[in-house]
Amino acid sequence: MADDRRRRPAGGDAAQQCYTSAMRAKVKRLRERNGRLSDQQIASAIPVEGEFVVHTVAGVRIAQLQQPNNQVADPLLLLHHAELTTMHGPGMLLKGEEWPQGDQRRAYVQEWSVRFE
Repeated sequence: MADDRRRRPAGGDAAQQCYTSAMRAKVKRLRERNGRLSDQQIASAIPVEGEFVVHTVAGVRIAQLQQPNNQVADPLLLLHHAELTTMHGPGMLLKGEEWPQGDQRRAYVQEWSVRFE
């Protein structure tokens, strides 16, 4: 059954779980380092498109948007400690932390609006 396949983690390593299906999505980042964007800025922002995946590494839930059909390339977007805050129609809002590349000590709050295709 296709639904069962999506619920089963790939591989047996409990430290790194990744579900076997990615979903096509468009993501808009709702915050910059200094705070939440205005409704007008969010509405005019161009979404980043890719495959949406959630996995866990060392107990940290990570949402990522990756290039379609390419799980080897660097992700387009990463959200650490991702939490679902709201579900709305064909999408959802997530809240977590973005870590500037190469510096995990300077994390800041980020929110994503995720719309599934």
